[in-house]
Amino acid sequence: MVFWSRPLLPLERAFVRRHFGATLDAQLPGLRVYLRRVGDTQRALSFNGGRISMPRICFVAGDPHQPLRLTHAQIAGCFAHELLHQWQRVQGQAVTREAFWLQLRHLCGGRNPYAYARCSDAQVMHDTFLQAQVEQQGQIWEDHVRACVAGQPAAEFARIAAHVRGEGGSPAPTTGQGHFS
Repeated sequence: MVFWSRPLLPLERAFVRRHFGATLDAQLPGLRVYLRRVGDTQRALSFNGGRISMPRICFVAGDPHQPLRLTHAQIAGCFAHELLHQWQRVQGQAVTREAFWLQLRHLCGGRNPYAYARCSDAQVMHDTFLQAQVEQQGQIWEDHVRACVAGQPAAEFARIAAHVRGEGGSPAPTTGQGHFS
């Protein structure tokens, strides 16, 4: 079955709440995880309508009926990256269109759409996040969640985390897909 999917399992819903606070609560009932079977099956994708497509390797025992392996920092970061694209859509961003053009430019020899300048200053990183395009925001968020899951939260992401969880009172971004092996 090419378009197999399921709703988020309780463990995955708890992960969303832990990292996004209540900002995705309205989307939670409709969020669905798909098994990535077409094309580059080592890459996760996020589509409008709450659809997140994850490679088989991301699921416990490679079984998409099982939860995602969210104790694995790389997989948790990748899932968080795709969830951030759902968050960006809630903020009014045209994520799919913007990401499509970024990926196309990259394929034609342009800049890596995920690259950003990381530094240890939380305010600078917050400003970087607010000014970043969708894939850079996704990569910043992925790096934040990976560090948290690895038990080494990075202080430079603290303001961004508060912003995404809706705790910082910062303005919504005006303008993120993950790889793993």
